[in-house]
Amino acid sequence: MRIRNYRLGDIPSLVYIQQAAARVDGTQPLSERDFEEWFARPELEPEHNVFVITDDDEANEWGQAGTLEGVEGEIVGYTVVQFRRSEHAYHFLCEGAVHPLHRGRSAGWSLLISALNRARISALEVAFEAEQQGYPIYFEALLPAYDVIAENLAAKCELAAIDERTPQGTRLYRRELEL
Repeated sequence: MRIRNYRLGDIPSLVYIQQAAARVDGTQPLSERDFEEWFARPELEPEHNVFVITDDDEANEWGQAGTLEGVEGEIVGYTVVQFRRSEHAYHFLCEGAVHPLHRGRSAGWSLLISALNRARISALEVAFEAEQQGYPIYFEALLPAYDVIAENLAAKCELAAIDERTPQGTRLYRRELEL
């Protein structure tokens, strides 16, 4: 599997993955229009803050040399990192989905690590301001509430479950970012 940044034209694949995951996870499905509106928000900057994972390592074998460079497989998951400021903290919220047929193969973990790394880099832009105000900077992930794999994934990334209201079928996990 390989992670890359979002590109124009990826939305139909993301919709397909999110809807398949929503059926399994009991979450709200999104339409293509929902994604287009979400990604059109200027503060999101999807070309920098949305990552997709493809199955090209398995799909594009080229003899004994491994994968054929420049050829990609299907998108099997994605994650979106969004910056938010609350009354007493700065938040980098990660949300996305992995197609149910590709779960349990480290795709979610890889995406979560990519999102965490992006949050760490972006946090440098607000670190001084947060320090001056005495506000923490959090990395958060919205994961399926009833998926044992999601719970294990959160623990692996040192995220603790937070008792806050979340969209149906999801649970919020958090850790403070140390810079």
